[in-house]
Amino acid sequence: MQENVRGITKENFLTSAWWALAFFAMAGILLLVWRPWATITTVTVDSGNIPTETIEKQIGLHQGSKRYGVYLQEGFLERKLQKANSKVSKADVSLKGQKVTITVAEKINAGFIKEKGHWYQLDSNGNKQQVAKPDGRGPVYTGFKSDSQVKKVAKSVSSLDKVIRDDIGEIQFAPDSNNDSKLILVMNDGNTVYASQKTMAEKMRYYGGIAQSMTQSGIIDLQVGSYSYAYGS
Repeated sequence: MQENVRGITKENFLTSAWWALAFFAMAGILLLVWRPWATITTVTVDSGNIPTETIEKQIGLHQGSKRYGVYLQEGFLERKLQKANSKVSKADVSLKGQKVTITVAEKINAGFIKEKGHWYQLDSNGNKQQVAKPDGRGPVYTGFKSDSQVKKVAKSVSSLDKVIRDDIGEIQFAPDSNNDSKLILVMNDGNTVYASQKTMAEKMRYYGGIAQSMTQSGIIDLQVGSYSYAYGS
């Protein structure tokens, strides 16, 4: 009877040892895959008008940071950045291997869009937040067929100086046979701008000077080059 007890004890011991060995082997494999000691080689920041250095400092990440400081902590880092910077409306932290991508949306009103009977306000990355109605402090988007188009235009609008941004009353997506990314901007000062989605942000920076040179309201065409003419001419 004693030998049986001793045999069972030895068998249990061996079983426990094998389980422990399997556990440590699995843990070792996971550590090799996860590599918490590895350093971040690249930090890419898309933050609009907020300096990249500011974002990296406030979130506490930079080239050379340890990977364990990011892995499974993306949500914590996103909330940390939002608390640290009052200009940030939304943050997204993504870790792939040893590369970190931080995408930030500013608290800029890039405009309003109506979808399925509901109004939404757009931030600098084109993210939507439902509102009762437009408050008049941002352009209304019409004619857009996809979220990707809206996001691209919202980013362009957000990059403009506030004076120009506030002067845009409506942005129409109006492709034609000559320009499949044509935008029509109805300005609050009475002018109408023809622009291309890809170059709108760059060319609209010169809007103020062009508008001042006009003797009367009219069309400012920024699709190819830049020229203006009065309505009806």
